[in-house]
Amino acid sequence: MDDRLGVAFGRREFFTSSLAGIALNAAEALRPIVVSVNVMFDRGAHSNKGLTESEIALFNAYQERARREYATSGIHFELHMTDGAYLRQQGYTEIPDKFLLPKMINVMVTASLGYDIDRDRTGGCSAGPRPRHGNFPGDPFYKTFLGLKDANGATFPHEYAHHFCLDTRRARTWTGNFWADVRNNYWLGRQRNGTPIPAFRACATSEWARFEDIPR
Repeated sequence: MDDRLGVAFGRREFFTSSLAGIALNAAEALRPIVVSVNVMFDRGAHSNKGLTESEIALFNAYQERARREYATSGIHFELHMTDGAYLRQQGYTEIPDKFLLPKMINVMVTASLGYDIDRDRTGGCSAGPRPRHGNFPGDPFYKTFLGLKDANGATFPHEYAHHFCLDTRRARTWTGNFWADVRNNYWLGRQRNGTPIPAFRACATSEWARFEDIPR
């Protein structure tokens, strides 16, 4: 065999093998990640009448948008519902612990959020576990609050991003929150244009996320 043909074949084989390796790596990188979410509709909204059907439909539309956008990065949602949950106001807003579930992102959906957790009226706020501080007990739960009056279609994906990028594992500061908002909005914009965002997949290490095997 002509040596040049042997060299060409070797290069072609190497190139083909390299492409196959890249494809396998890409497939592994986008191995589905399933995120468990505990959804609560505020029973105390509207003077204890609860959310209206149109408000619940609006939340469902926001969740569907989040589902579509994060599917680009191989992230999928497993939703659970907890009935009867409500927000309690005791100088600050809180969800009674009996409605919160471990190993899930606990999402409280209400008509409007209090200024103590949504001073800028963005319609959303997310928090992670925190240690005991003074007279305040520790909090082991991951939470997102969604106020439908002020939220829009981009709010919910943005709040998920704080969990997925592990922002809610870190101590909160005004500067840190500002730059996390800018960064996450940039990545969300790229994701909406079809680009998978590896940084969102950092959530795979979280207690509320798991890898799902691809059927073969």
